[in-house]
Amino acid sequence: MLKLADRVIRWRWMIIGVMLLITAFFGMQAMRVELNADFSTYLRQDDPLVQQYNRIGDIFGGNSVGVALLSADDVFTPQNLKLLQELTEAFKNVEGIAYVTSLTNVVDFRKTDWGLEVGELFDGRSLDSPQAIAVLKNYVMQKDRYVSRLVSEDGTTAAIVLRFQGGSARAINQFATSLQVKAAAEEVLERVQAPENTRLYFGGMPFLIFNMTLLITENLTVLVPLMVLILILTLYLGFRHWAGVVFPMLVVAISVIWVVGFMGMTGLQMDLLTGIAPVILLALGSADGIHLLKRYFERRRLGEPAREATRMVFKEMGTPIILTTITTTVGFAALAISDFAVIQQFGLLTALGIVIALVVTLTLLPALLSFGITPGPAKKQNRRIAPFGEALGRFIHRRKKAILIAAVGMVILSAVALPRIQKDVDWTLCLQKGSDPFHAEMLLREKFGGSLPIQILVDGDLRDPATLKLMHEIERRLEVVPGVSKSQSIASVLAEMNAVMNDRYTVPEDRQGVSNLWFLIEGREMMEQLVSRQETEALLQAKLNTWHTAFLVAAVDSIDRLLAPYQQPLAVVRLSEVSPEARSRLLQIRHQQMLADLKLDLRRHGLELPDNALAVVVDQALNPPPIPETGTVLTNAALDYLTGPEAEVELPVAVARRISRAIGQQLSRTAAPDSAVIQRIILRLAPGVDREDAGWLAGSLTAVLRDQLAELRLQPALRQLQQQIPRERLGDAELWRDLKGTLWQANEELLIAPEPQIAAALGEADLPTWRRLTVRVAQSGLAPVLKRMEEELTPTQVESLSITLMLVIILLALIFRSLTGGVLAVVPISLTILINFAVMGYLGIGLDSFTAMIASVAIGLGIDTDIHFISRLRDEMKKSRDALTALQHTLNTTGISIIINALAVGLGFLVLLAAGGQHIRRFGGLTAMTIFVSALFTLTVLPALLLWIKPKFLQQAASTEVTSREHPGDVADVVPSE
Repeated sequence: MLKLADRVIRWRWMIIGVMLLITAFFGMQAMRVELNADFSTYLRQDDPLVQQYNRIGDIFGGNSVGVALLSADDVFTPQNLKLLQELTEAFKNVEGIAYVTSLTNVVDFRKTDWGLEVGELFDGRSLDSPQAIAVLKNYVMQKDRYVSRLVSEDGTTAAIVLRFQGGSARAINQFATSLQVKAAAEEVLERVQAPENTRLYFGGMPFLIFNMTLLITENLTVLVPLMVLILILTLYLGFRHWAGVVFPMLVVAISVIWVVGFMGMTGLQMDLLTGIAPVILLALGSADGIHLLKRYFERRRLGEPAREATRMVFKEMGTPIILTTITTTVGFAALAISDFAVIQQFGLLTALGIVIALVVTLTLLPALLSFGITPGPAKKQNRRIAPFGEALGRFIHRRKKAILIAAVGMVILSAVALPRIQKDVDWTLCLQKGSDPFHAEMLLREKFGGSLPIQILVDGDLRDPATLKLMHEIERRLEVVPGVSKSQSIASVLAEMNAVMNDRYTVPEDRQGVSNLWFLIEGREMMEQLVSRQETEALLQAKLNTWHTAFLVAAVDSIDRLLAPYQQPLAVVRLSEVSPEARSRLLQIRHQQMLADLKLDLRRHGLELPDNALAVVVDQALNPPPIPETGTVLTNAALDYLTGPEAEVELPVAVARRISRAIGQQLSRTAAPDSAVIQRIILRLAPGVDREDAGWLAGSLTAVLRDQLAELRLQPALRQLQQQIPRERLGDAELWRDLKGTLWQANEELLIAPEPQIAAALGEADLPTWRRLTVRVAQSGLAPVLKRMEEELTPTQVESLSITLMLVIILLALIFRSLTGGVLAVVPISLTILINFAVMGYLGIGLDSFTAMIASVAIGLGIDTDIHFISRLRDEMKKSRDALTALQHTLNTTGISIIINALAVGLGFLVLLAAGGQHIRRFGGLTAMTIFVSALFTLTVLPALLLWIKPKFLQQAASTEVTSREHPGDVADVVPSE
């Protein structure tokens, strides 16, 4: 080491110059570092789930949805509606926003005399008078499509839904876009005065990322100065010399600049964990410099020249600093085995920073010290310190078994708490309680079904009614999953249009019916969010009302189980195309499906009825009793159509009445309307009508009469169901919409079921009548990504801890040249880790990506104290050969150093309690606790264990220079004066 020291001193000007140049270079590179709080990037980007998540964003114009929430006493006032409209228009012009939807521009479906009209909700509406606004409010609050999606049930909060564009730089784009959205909102609020008690909040995934990114910046700008202040005070109290403050801080500053500059040079982004790495480097990076300066001051006080003192300090401290730096680095580098990209990056960059601090300490500091730094005269040792070591040493020596028994008791108590550790972590802990972002998240959960999107990707022929009906069925089943609500897809949109047009909430069962409705919404923005441009993929979306990982994992698992039956081959058959025997068997399948769907509908609405009662309802729907008034009802329906504006031929009222009566009489004798029969009736009773026109009129009239006959067939089943439903729910329009939609299956020809089930029901002659439904469904989106992170957290933690402990034991065994010494040295750390998890279990602190890495961090931080303590104790036992005396001397020197160092580093981590995010505060508090507990176990349990076991390596002559290295707190040995 002396030769290396001589080279450092000889080339000191070059070293200083090179250090300045490198630091300047990395300082410029540091300006290029970008911030990233996007959860989806925290897993490896080659993960199939992450790739699918990103792909969906590219196909459907982005997969992140933000929400601007306008909260007021009543949204439905002229001022608030105007403000809502102005904000909606302003957000449309923000670069990076793909789509904007609010009450002011949402697509609305209305039935007119001419059919179905598709427009915007506010089209043609006057909002100047209270009466007009009351009509609008009444209309909106009766629409499931708007309530709890765009306006809360109590009418106090309106949502402006913002779909952010996707892209490879999604997180950066979203941050910039969120900033522009807020700027646009501020401009509107300055121009349009908001009514009193009206507030604007921003929530959803993009704004969660935005606020977490701001937290990273705040943590760096607030926590780093606090940490610097604590370090300066600690160093000043320890050295009472300007060099004792400046030189260690110089090491820390260079380390942080180089690490951040390396990130900028390599394109690494500053995420939630990496954002606190500079704070940790501030706590750790100064340790080696403190060691070096402490020894340098001691030698200078003995009268050694500056160069000689520098050379000898380098010789004495070089190897110990390298060895203990290795153990600290191992604790952080072991995090690289994690499957979390964010934890990998944090561990490796922190390890890099520690290594850089070592390099700077062993090059720049000796170069500077060689110019000559004169310390003040030494004070005498504080006599009050000695009794501490003597008293504690006597207690440990006499009560070593009691201490070990107490340690075993703590192990038992901790083991009891381990199963209580929660893997239920709320990601909104990243937000500060009471803040506007936190309030926005709570509003979304309480009034809009949550902010976490659930996504299911459907691949198939989207114009096929069977595919759409399958999607609609999945939607309805999805909302039975606890916490999931507000599902939507192209299927439910078409079903809603059908409900407005024909009063049945179902997807049309023929391609023509689907195409007619599809045409009305084709080209609108909403379609780009639901269907791919090639119309081969569709996105089924819903909301989860929590970010708690336990509920999230349960929901994802439930959805996977829900989708499992749709992974098997499915078949489609039309009941009118099979034999009566096969039809009878297929109707049994339909009976089972309708019964299951009715139970599902009731569960969605918080109701439950006996199976036998529901079976009676389904029986009546499939086999309705004769209805005496059928002829009269169909006659009136025919007359209404023939005299209405939709009729293809204008007929005199008297002629229309004769045709209607004839059709009614005919239908009272036949089972179903027939267009050919109706055409003949028209030609016979209206001879002036052209045959082709009569054909068109007969076709339309047949469809109308079939629908009317189908409505009549359901009436007995609906009346039977009304008798079972509680009276207070009879006016629930949404409930009856869903129940009627399910019962309408009794009128449909299309049947979808598993292929083996269909094949078993058909005879050989009927086999050619069915076709296979080619459709694939798979859960995607952010929820499965977060679930994957949750699943990999515990195995990664166990693997990381195991590897770290093994590496540390090997390193310590090499340092002490004793396997026993290596094993005993990790006992305090192992107990500390156990206590850490026990505290988490007892206090209900969840295991997340922050708390999961505390154990590895504790190993890196705490193993130094064990090395110093054992090394000093072994040296003292070599000198005195008396265990008690050796222990007391060790506690009076290295023990005091351990306490001071624990306070310095522990207080550094306590700075994190000032962080904005609750998760970082927990990390800081738990890490500080582990440092204090580790020091306590090192000073009590470790010596008690060593005295009880009496390992041979303690009796052997020290063969390593580790004993020459003191802890940073060893300023207690010789306290320099001012």
